[in-house]
Amino acid sequence: MEFTSFVYIIFLLIGMLFYYALPKKCQWAVLLALSLAYYVIFSGALIAFMLACTLAVYLGARRLEGIDARVKAAKGSLEKAEFKELKKKSKKSKRGVLTAVVVFTLAMLAVLKYCNLFGSIVNSVTALFGRGNVVPVFSLLLPLGISYYTLMSISYITDVYRGRYPAEKNFFMLLLFVCYFPHITEGPFDRYDALSAQFRQEHKFDYEQMKNGALLVMFGIAKKLVIADRAGVIASGIFEKSGSLGGTAIFLGMLIYTLQLYADFSGCIDIVSGSSELFGIKLAENFRQPFFSRSVNEFWRRWHITLGTFLKDYVFYSVAPSSGTKNITRFAKKHFKSDNLKRVLPAAYALFFVWFCNGLWHGASGKYIAYGLYYYVIMMFGEFMAPVFNGFYKKTGLNRDGGLCKAFQLTRTFLLVNVGMLLFRSATLGEFASLLIKMFSSVSFSQLFNGSIGIEGISYKDYIVLAVGIAALLIIGLLKEKGVNVRESLDSKPLALRWVVYLLLIFSAIIFGIYGGNFENAGMIYAEF
Repeated sequence: MEFTSFVYIIFLLIGMLFYYALPKKCQWAVLLALSLAYYVIFSGALIAFMLACTLAVYLGARRLEGIDARVKAAKGSLEKAEFKELKKKSKKSKRGVLTAVVVFTLAMLAVLKYCNLFGSIVNSVTALFGRGNVVPVFSLLLPLGISYYTLMSISYITDVYRGRYPAEKNFFMLLLFVCYFPHITEGPFDRYDALSAQFRQEHKFDYEQMKNGALLVMFGIAKKLVIADRAGVIASGIFEKSGSLGGTAIFLGMLIYTLQLYADFSGCIDIVSGSSELFGIKLAENFRQPFFSRSVNEFWRRWHITLGTFLKDYVFYSVAPSSGTKNITRFAKKHFKSDNLKRVLPAAYALFFVWFCNGLWHGASGKYIAYGLYYYVIMMFGEFMAPVFNGFYKKTGLNRDGGLCKAFQLTRTFLLVNVGMLLFRSATLGEFASLLIKMFSSVSFSQLFNGSIGIEGISYKDYIVLAVGIAALLIIGLLKEKGVNVRESLDSKPLALRWVVYLLLIFSAIIFGIYGGNFENAGMIYAEF
């Protein structure tokens, strides 16, 4: 049941019918039933892993709350020293509960998603000693959304541990948070306190809300079918011929693949966000015009925002107060005079784990780890060299916010990100290195025009459609960057103009959408992760 399929639209309509027809107090139960049905349709018996994960964090959070309750009850009945000792033991017990639940949850993810990665590492080591493959390769079915629901479950129990909110007493309400069908496949990573409050509210049928949600769904579908899937056919065609093509054609393929990935992922997020709005539930923002970024740091504050926020809150802030960070801080203060080095070195230590986890989350192979560390190296280079860059601007008198400097920063970031996306797409690190070298060593503009990159089923009309799609994305992005709420702005336009936009979205997906056999479209890229 792909988000762009007719079956999904029917699923949404039937779900909305029950949601608004039944008593308001039952609405969260309707969402739970829809979510469980959606999950079973996709993963069948593999729902057992999701239920086990939810049960573990539910019981763990209740245990944490029980420990806190005992400490609170004993506060007035114990001597100061005894109460201090009780708090110390309770803190240790809570840490043990959190560790046990997180280890259980991550172990389940590791076995199902990363067992072959670990096995390949072991086999590589044993091969150095002349041994064959010690660890066999497994073919395991991956439960739907496991990379998302495990991390959201960890965020929930960690927040309870940190006292951000109390443990949920209703197991089924927590289960709804974990398996809520719009975000189970590709995110975004939502927080429990933000969603649970909305689940408990009574939502009335609201025409404006329905219209805005449906508009976002239509825009996401058009973005996916018209732009992403068309770009995907072109990019795949170019990379399949990469052995006979020059670097200029590969450069074009890299740009088109980046377009595909952005339109695919952000299009999916538009669909799921719009779908959720149809039920009155607002999901977290996941994209904010990332290609208007002037640095790689800024790009990752605008791209897959909720993953970055998760890694900051639950990896960076877990490593930052660790003994390792403190030791590096002391070392830097003792051995370096530069305030910049004293500041950057401890942060670099903690951020290494953030970007390592970022890469590892995307996939079970070395190239994904390299993908995360690629951005880490770029960001750390910028931080370490900040005094040099600041001195350059000061001596030259250049305005870093001026038009020329801003254009340079935008272009530089765009190219760096595209190289990262080339790494993301490459099957191996060796293939990435080969493609990257060819881009700089084999320039051939003639191949762009002599038919060398001709792709079966793709004509000049497809490039025109793609160009129009890019222009539309650019215009909408510029409006958003200026603070314009596009949907609200459209609401203020005459009825005839609004319907022109609605019909353009609907018929562009129907007429210009890229479909395979039996009117099926390509799956979502990020659903693999």
